[in-house]
Amino acid sequence: MASNATKLGGGYALGMFYHAPKGTALPSYPSEELAAAWTLVGDVTEEGITWHTARDYETLKNWALKVKRVMPGTDPESVKVPIMDTTEEVFKVIFGENAVTKIAADTTHGNVVKVDTSPLNTPDEEAYLFIMKDGDDMIALGSTGAFISAVDDVEFKATDGITWNATISGDFDLIMDDGQTT
Repeated sequence: MASNATKLGGGYALGMFYHAPKGTALPSYPSEELAAAWTLVGDVTEEGITWHTARDYETLKNWALKVKRVMPGTDPESVKVPIMDTTEEVFKVIFGENAVTKIAADTTHGNVVKVDTSPLNTPDEEAYLFIMKDGDDMIALGSTGAFISAVDDVEFKATDGITWNATISGDFDLIMDDGQTT
């Protein structure tokens, strides 16, 4: 199949959003089998992810308002991800592993997952990976060290699925494979 320069950013059906311990290497190419350290977080909603690249700069001007120096700004790169799964793994990612307690099922109840959402509980830095596919073309967007910097409001409604909107801040790499093998 010929590669098209106009890419679609659809999630990869076999897995879209992964996390691993900080420092875990990103794959060399998007379809590479992932190392055992990578764990599937869950599915992303149809809205997909939003990647904000850090392209802000601060200019220093002298008294005559002439630019004397241009410095990189402090606005970090980030990925906004709407997660549509409500699972123990999702809670560990967005609230931190130490904030999640699981009580195994017994004769009186199913598996119980309790999340301590105290602001003092924050997730540790981790590696994150998003995999997208368009025909034979694939794109991976990942970071070997990033952190959940925000969790937006969560709506619980009878007419919509629960969505966990998280923002991940850090430095990201983009890896594209045009699917054209020799």
